Amino acid sequence: METQKWMSWLKDRHYDKAPIKEAIIDIQVENSLLLTLANFENLEISPPAGYAERQKVVMGHLQGRLEAGVLTATAKQDQMGYAFVGGAGKNIVQFRVNGFTFSRLAPYQTWEQLRNEAKALWDSYRQIVGTLPVVRVGLRYVNQLDLPISMRDFRDFIRLYPEVSSDLPQQLTGFFVQVQIPQDDLGAMLILNEAMVPPSRPDVASVVLDIDVFKQGLKMELDNDVWDVLEALRLRKNLIFEGCITNNTRELIS
Repeated sequence: METQKWMSWLKDRHYDKAPIKEAIIDIQVENSLLLTLANFENLEISPPAGYAERQKVVMGHLQGRLEAGVLTATAKQDQMGYAFVGGAGKNIVQFRVNGFTFSRLAPYQTWEQLRNEAKALWDSYRQIVGTLPVVRVGLRYVNQLDLPISMRDFRDFIRLYPEVSSDLPQQLTGFFVQVQIPQDDLGAMLILNEAMVPPSRPDVASVVLDIDVFKQGLKMELDNDVWDVLEALRLRKNLIFEGCITNNTRELIS
């Protein structure tokens, strides 16, 4: 019963001052020779309802060539699809030949609003790509914690922190930490990045907590299964966030 209460609390947990700078739903589809940029262009894509500012989405490549013992490198950019902006500039959706990405910038609203908006846009994307299977599903939340500069120790507010040898000075003016932790029970992976960034105002020390949890190597043909996976990833994201902060931080963002 206690476990059930804990999981229910995680599912419904909402902070009035949520530190979320960007929330991202990413769904990648199986590569297909039948799906190219022409599929998007031939349909004369108009912005989805409430979206505008159609922009090209490009991917950079670095190509190397060895001739007569000399290695030369050239940079190349390929267009992968289109992006549209809506929600007063706070919502960004990408329709690409390899997948779909929906981002919500601060101020964050609720998971239900994020999910429902992404679902509606995904339906529009499906009209272009057809029934291609989904091979990767990801959920990423980029948080910025503005901690009081008067704090004595970062550990009073965050639980993921670089361990500095006692033989070295203990004062830090910057740090970057990355951990990759398999989520075996979900068949998923967590990539967790944490770093000090320029403060948002003079009286705080700002730390970015970037939580990226995803499942790949999939072959999902039913969209309901895709959204079920996202619900599970969202619950795991909440668990990871709570595991990275202390009650002092909870008081700051409540």
